[in-house]
Amino acid sequence: MKIATPLSRGLLSYLPSVFAMSLSIAGIGLHGQAHALAVDSELVLLVDVSRSGLSQRQFSTLMDAYAASFSSSEVIDSIQSGTTGRIAVSLMFYGDTSVQQVGIPWMSIGNASDAAAFATLANNLTKPVSGRASAPAPALAAATQSFGTETGGASNGFESTLQIIDVAAASVPNRRNSAGVAAAGDAAIASGVDLINTVALGGPARSAAIADFYTTNVVGSSLPGVEPSVTTSRFNATLDNVLTASVTENVGMALTVVPEPDAALGVLSGIGLLLARRRRA
Repeated sequence: MKIATPLSRGLLSYLPSVFAMSLSIAGIGLHGQAHALAVDSELVLLVDVSRSGLSQRQFSTLMDAYAASFSSSEVIDSIQSGTTGRIAVSLMFYGDTSVQQVGIPWMSIGNASDAAAFATLANNLTKPVSGRASAPAPALAAATQSFGTETGGASNGFESTLQIIDVAAASVPNRRNSAGVAAAGDAAIASGVDLINTVALGGPARSAAIADFYTTNVVGSSLPGVEPSVTTSRFNATLDNVLTASVTENVGMALTVVPEPDAALGVLSGIGLLLARRRRA
């Protein structure tokens, strides 16, 4: 029979250190969680830079349009209407299968100063080198992973109720890969992305073909009553307005999907949406 014996003096002297170490480890975990900034939504701008899609001039026009749209009063007002009054944004380029490149890392936008900082970064970006064909499938996977804990990845420093991908597509991918692209879009939604929208860029015939491909294979929504959108635009003076409307719609989605009459109801609504999404997964 084993008889319980008093702890030795050496072990007793060691316990305070173990206890202190345990508190320290717990503190590190809480400290890491505290670093995640709450925002209303996280938005990845996924930009097609394949050689068959964007010329250097068109790339500059598109970056200028993003800078102008985020600096617009419509977008800033929409952001500030949210519960936290800020969103997190990242811009990622995609081209052929070897190109999934972050242009602007995750950053918080909550006021005109933040928007101006984003605009400066966008205006100074350099177009990555890519082959002719665009490959949306690996780009969607990379964008999904970048959301962090909400989609099963490592923390990106932000936490939100809604995760949105907005694709600026300038070319039609190889239709032989349609099944793989569609599977990537479905996987993104299943992983926790709430909405994938697309802006199809180019002349009427080109943008119509792009819109058809992305409508069939890419765009999607896991939000009840919210349909994904595909819009078209030329590389001209209307591009600023199209992107401003698209970004405003994406940002304002948090208000539509999760009404926030007060902070308590906002938290409950957010939890309900997250639980519903996990049940779907």
